[in-house]
Amino acid sequence: MDLGLSDEQRMLQDMVRDLCEDRFPLTALRRLESDDDGLDRDFWHALADQGLCGISIAEAHGGHGLGLLECALVHEQFGYHLAQSPHLASSVLAASFIEAAGDASLSAALLPGIADGSRIVAIASSEAGRGEDLSDQQAVLRRDPKGVRISGTKHFVSFASIADDLIVFGRDEQGGHVVALAVSPGADGITLRRQQTMASEPCFEVQFEDVFVPSERVFADGADPTEAWRAAMSKACVVIAAAATGAARRIHEISTAYAKEREAFGKPIGAFQAIAHYLADAIVEIEGARVLYRNAAWMHDEARPYALEAAIAKLQACNIFRRASALGIQVHGGLGYTTEADPQLFYRRAKQWQILNGSEAWLTEEISRLDASGGHAGV
Repeated sequence: MDLGLSDEQRMLQDMVRDLCEDRFPLTALRRLESDDDGLDRDFWHALADQGLCGISIAEAHGGHGLGLLECALVHEQFGYHLAQSPHLASSVLAASFIEAAGDASLSAALLPGIADGSRIVAIASSEAGRGEDLSDQQAVLRRDPKGVRISGTKHFVSFASIADDLIVFGRDEQGGHVVALAVSPGADGITLRRQQTMASEPCFEVQFEDVFVPSERVFADGADPTEAWRAAMSKACVVIAAAATGAARRIHEISTAYAKEREAFGKPIGAFQAIAHYLADAIVEIEGARVLYRNAAWMHDEARPYALEAAIAKLQACNIFRRASALGIQVHGGLGYTTEADPQLFYRRAKQWQILNGSEAWLTEEISRLDASGGHAGV
């Protein structure tokens, strides 16, 4: 196992870092918190111009066909800068599911647009009181002579208001199995409502009232999408772990810099062991999270089973980000809780990233299931 980076990978990191520093300072994030769509279009177009929207999509579909490690390195920089975009939802989660689902027609229709950034695809899977497991889906599909009709409500659909397509999961009324659909958000019977989240990220409740979906928009002729979904979630877990690692490092740097400047009793507060030791422990944990996500990504790129490592990486990285952001609040004292200060931007996102796209409870169950089935962590 070699977790070092090649010259090309370091150049990729540098390019994304420079792009985020130039196009997405924290002031841009603050502005987007009150924006209905939550999308900085100039930043998104810049990502597309650099080819980042298709970084891990196969070359046959217009992407670059790079590995999961390269994609994770990009998201570590996104996390460091809290750069908000549909990249995770569309270029990672949706694109990974579409490729894994194996529907040639829908792959040809959707993936080239995702790869060049002209098409944004969101995932509509979460339901109230239900977990990430597709077996809990309650949205109902009824067969129609020319396709299917779906009714139900999905929650926390990222960037649904600007999406060109929604990947929706529902349960066949007759067979009882889960089916995946590609649905246009503008179809009759769809209603969107912005949902409030801790991080003020653009998440929506999407209601489907007898929405007609033509048969050519049903994935793999209604085949069970469970394995494709698990494959996509494993990739997303690695990418989120990378973003959480980057964000944790940034709030740690902010906290360390403040501890060197803020004085109490005639010397910087960082000189006190009560603060210095906590900051030292935190950076060790952050480096550990980096090793975990890079190991999981490396295993994927080496065509080795990695779902267990992916779940561990996401669980640990998000927990560490949560602790690092809480420490940042404490180091800043009362200032850290104010909206004028930056630490709260990280603190609120840390908890939301823990919950969405693989909650702590679901990840714990996945780790137990995968370990019992014979998987072994690589670290």
